[in-house]
Amino acid sequence: MSVLILMTVVVAGAAGQLVDAMAGMGFGVLASSIMVAGGVSPVLVVSVVNTAKVGSGLASGLSHWRFGNINWSWVAPLAIAGVLGGIAAALMLTRLPIGATRLGVPVILLAMGALLVRRYVFGVGLLPRVAGGSIDQVAALPQGRWQWRVGAAVRAHPALRLAGIGVVAGALNGVSGAFGPFATTAVMLTTSHHPRYAIGTVNFVEFFVAAAISATLFLQLGLSGFPWQLTLALVAGSLVTAPLGAFVSRHIPARFLGLIVGITLIGINVWSIARALA
Repeated sequence: MSVLILMTVVVAGAAGQLVDAMAGMGFGVLASSIMVAGGVSPVLVVSVVNTAKVGSGLASGLSHWRFGNINWSWVAPLAIAGVLGGIAAALMLTRLPIGATRLGVPVILLAMGALLVRRYVFGVGLLPRVAGGSIDQVAALPQGRWQWRVGAAVRAHPALRLAGIGVVAGALNGVSGAFGPFATTAVMLTTSHHPRYAIGTVNFVEFFVAAAISATLFLQLGLSGFPWQLTLALVAGSLVTAPLGAFVSRHIPARFLGLIVGITLIGINVWSIARALA
């Protein structure tokens, strides 16, 4: 393991944790982008990020539990679907050619950066709002027969909606290390509850998804092939900037910060794609 790779991972952990502490999301997607751009294999990147998130996810989930920020009716559909989607994506990642993963993962991360920019510039989320607002407003607006049936199905089966979000978020986590940016935003946009429940529940569920993906990749890579050094480097970098991020978050507008993150992701991953194609 070269010193340059280790330093790249330390920087990725520091940058990812700084942003996550300020914005409440972004550790996985930013740290993954920096590591892939620095030449780390996408399989190792996902392993490292999810292993590091197991500890932080447990601490965060327990904190939200203590402060009553978890909607328990959301946990099972999100967690079960997220675990299944994450395991399937992680297994796929280990079986793809290295060239495909070096191109495919930056493309996914680039798309997430573009969605973040879209959200913070135009005030539009990662998913369209149902009926222009919350789920409870579907029946109040004029709709065609097909739209009405879809809206009624969504209202009648919230667990299916949450399971769909969990599968997509888990799959994204399994190939890129990013769970929160999609899951939190999607839950916020498709429910009418206070945002703290979306944030708390997704943080709690993320522990189970990260643990499942880490265990899957550990079984695939084996003890000797698992990147323990990179994991420790990522955690070390994140510990350095966590207090700074918490302090700065009080002074930077969320929209400005989200825009910076999105533009950074686009720049890093455009460079990674160009490097992969070359």
